[in-house]
Amino acid sequence: MTPIKNFSASDIANIMQHVSGIRMMLPNHIKLKPCERRSLFKLNSKKEAFVESALEYMKTQPDTVPNYVDVALCRNYLSMYHQYAELIIELDKIKKQMEDVKVQIGSDLMNMTKAYFHNTRFASQAGVTRIEPIYEQLKRNYAVGRNSKKKVLI
Repeated sequence: MTPIKNFSASDIANIMQHVSGIRMMLPNHIKLKPCERRSLFKLNSKKEAFVESALEYMKTQPDTVPNYVDVALCRNYLSMYHQYAELIIELDKIKKQMEDVKVQIGSDLMNMTKAYFHNTRFASQAGVTRIEPIYEQLKRNYAVGRNSKKKVLI
């Protein structure tokens, strides 16, 4: 088992400072509620072709563009959309990597503490009296998740 690097307090502070810096760069006035999020049009890869075609027509035939449509703003928003998409992909990669490390750490920790639990069970069964209370306490907390038995309601 390869040991996993532990973050120092300064590492955590540095990461949090970078995350805070990213937050400061984002527009904080946009906070969508779930109902607002559902009601908005979603730009995806299929609709992106439509947007790019429309922008091309706006550029080549400006006389067809209504006065209330700002073509420069549309081009700027498309550029921003691509930037956000690229950044989200990179942040998702970091998130997945962090989740993988967290899952591995949790699994390693669970395996080691399960070994201790089973050791206390064997010692308790062998009659080591000072281990019995430890085993009984751990036994109550161990019966969670896949190992728990469903209580029958009568």
